[in-house]
Amino acid sequence: MNQNDKDLLFEFVKTDFTLRYNNSVLGFLWVVIKPLLMFTVMYIVFSILLGNSVKYYALYLLIGIMMYNFFNEVTVNGLNSLVQKKDVMLKVNFKRHLAVIGATLIAVINLFFNLLVAIVFFAYNRVLPNFQDLAVFLFCIIALYILGLAVAFLISILYVKFRDLQHIWEILMLVVFYLTPIVYPISLIKGKAQYLIDANPLTHILNFAREALIYNKFLSVESTLVIFVLSLIFLYITYHFFERSIKKIAEEF
Repeated sequence: MNQNDKDLLFEFVKTDFTLRYNNSVLGFLWVVIKPLLMFTVMYIVFSILLGNSVKYYALYLLIGIMMYNFFNEVTVNGLNSLVQKKDVMLKVNFKRHLAVIGATLIAVINLFFNLLVAIVFFAYNRVLPNFQDLAVFLFCIIALYILGLAVAFLISILYVKFRDLQHIWEILMLVVFYLTPIVYPISLIKGKAQYLIDANPLTHILNFAREALIYNKFLSVESTLVIFVLSLIFLYITYHFFERSIKKIAEEF
């Protein structure tokens, strides 16, 4: 990536972030307010059922919500990236994949602010992850981003052609939420449902991150590494699909 591409990517990120919270009373504070409200409601409901069976349940739930929201935001922002920049794309010649990457990087910025809140929760519960735990968590965030970006390259193209995809994706991500052990421990799931949850890549990434960050344990190592490699392969495939398809969709706008 040359300097011009870096400058353009920076402008995309800055513009998207500014427009998102423009004319909002609380501005970018919504970045942390939304997940905190979601956390509060779920904690009140599920701590009654699971609070005693999951150690540090508040941290377990908070990290799960934050990581899921991060992946969800990467994909949703990526889905809308081309349509939102259609006017620019029709007038200015630039590498189109920068529009997708720029949109997904907003999720990275939002995650940073959410992590500041998480630090307060960890300090309050006197849970202090070591360097190795933090490295595992960072690896999991990178894995989630790569997987989310791979999906974003695919669905951004499809959304230009099929506008109903936005509504379908919202429903699909809701299904993913409940098929991911965010509010419940995976040990509670038995029978056929367990196969669906095990098949969900977010299950292994979240489990690996939380076990290391909260409990200083290292589980799901092999499965997470496999998912990371598969995500890289998936990113390679969807990126080339994007590059081949983007030249043909100008008339679809």
